[in-house]
Amino acid sequence: MQIVDPADIAKKYLQRLRESVALLEGNVQVVGFIASDDPPSISYANATRRVFTDAGFNYDLRQVKRLELEAEIIKANADPKIHGIFIYFPVFSNQEDDYLRNLVHYTKDIEAGSFYWTRKLNTNDRSATDQDTNKKALIPCTPLAIVKVLDEIGEYGVGERPLAAKTITIFNRSEVIGRPLAVMMSNDGARVLSFDENGPLEFTTGVPKETTMDRGSALAQSDIIITGVPDSRFELVKPEEVSNDAVCINFSSEKNFADGIASYVRTFVPRVGPMTVAMCMRNTIRLFENFHHE
Repeated sequence: MQIVDPADIAKKYLQRLRESVALLEGNVQVVGFIASDDPPSISYANATRRVFTDAGFNYDLRQVKRLELEAEIIKANADPKIHGIFIYFPVFSNQEDDYLRNLVHYTKDIEAGSFYWTRKLNTNDRSATDQDTNKKALIPCTPLAIVKVLDEIGEYGVGERPLAAKTITIFNRSEVIGRPLAVMMSNDGARVLSFDENGPLEFTTGVPKETTMDRGSALAQSDIIITGVPDSRFELVKPEEVSNDAVCINFSSEKNFADGIASYVRTFVPRVGPMTVAMCMRNTIRLFENFHHE
């Protein structure tokens, strides 16, 4: 039984990223937009700016009014001196946020949450552009962070189908985290059971299908359980619902697992935030090398 601190894993990646930024001679310019008074967003924005700046990026965090954000994104898209754009959500907490996310030009989309990058993930297209297959596509930061954490603790496997024979349950099917994660892991061989307020789906080889699987059955047979429900009303996952050989990961700002889970399961990862920031930095460098570096 072990509790994994993602900050320890992130340190290794941050050192490599600092070296990569140094080779680019500090020329990578990032702008972050925050347009809300949401405390977790503000905390995340300040932490992101600090880590990016410490690594050698030029990071400009801008507080804007939410009704001005659309115009600011368009302006940043057109500015050749800006190489990456970061938006701290929620802004409107409705579909307007999806519009703003997709407004960021794909060549500057650090979080890789726009339709351009999620479509590539959904179709298992691993090239950034059709013109140059040597340039690798971006993966949304939090799904990538979860995969890297699992890989670092020896739970992701190797080969073309590293998750073959694994059953994974994910509580979250957002277009930015839960769904890309389900697609990616099922493309890597896992049977993924995905839950949200609209019911369960089962993903195999990147394709979802309807299922009658209930929560209890899914949890009982899962090798890996990943939760990301930002709602205090979510029914916490309890030790008696899962195998004591399971790996459990929570990426929500809310507590999704009941007390006692850490001492019951084989491995518990209570957060992934530090690795998410590291993967955002990784994506920023990839954007610069793919689209902005001459």
